[in-house]
Amino acid sequence: MKNLFIETKRKFKDAEINLPLLDTLPGKTISLAATIQYIDLVPKVKSYLESLNKKVIIKQGAHHKAHILGCNSTALDKTSDTLLIITDGKFHAINNAIQLQKPIFVFNTKTLDKVTQAEIDTHNAKTLTKQKKFLSAKFIGLLISTKHGQHHKQIHKIKKKIQALNKKVYTFESNSINTAEFENFPQIQIWINTACFGLAQDDMRIINLQDITQFLK
Repeated sequence: MKNLFIETKRKFKDAEINLPLLDTLPGKTISLAATIQYIDLVPKVKSYLESLNKKVIIKQGAHHKAHILGCNSTALDKTSDTLLIITDGKFHAINNAIQLQKPIFVFNTKTLDKVTQAEIDTHNAKTLTKQKKFLSAKFIGLLISTKHGQHHKQIHKIKKKIQALNKKVYTFESNSINTAEFENFPQIQIWINTACFGLAQDDMRIINLQDITQFLK
């Protein structure tokens, strides 16, 4: 079955965009990006920041310039003084902040929020605990998504590398990963996520593949 993916973008009236909130952003250089729903606001925000004598950096992202995904931070320039994402909520910002190991400001047109270094440090501490759990575990569950853009194409190679660490690996493939089903597999000591990074964010049973690659040869 073929799938049709359609990009949808929010429409805003000028009165709905509180640009003066951006006056408090620190630094001289700002790396600007947005999720696809907000990407049409990038030129307006860029122009406003430049009126504040900021140097604004726009990079090629996932599919467009300035376009970020939760699992793709290429649109952001880590060397900039400040990272700014236009989006709703903090989901994408948290995942990008973790990937880049740098705080990120979040502008949703009405509020200006921030993923702090303290939040990143908390995540890093949890990841270290999970890494130790992975290294000591004998029974591993390897989570595979069939969703477009989330399916890991080298999964068989990854499985062999984990098995080389003298671990028993079971693969679980699904279009929608339901963590409640984990209770049916009590022998699994830790689950390795190869899909959306956010799946492992608040679950100590799951570690992202990127956090164990250093142990795989």
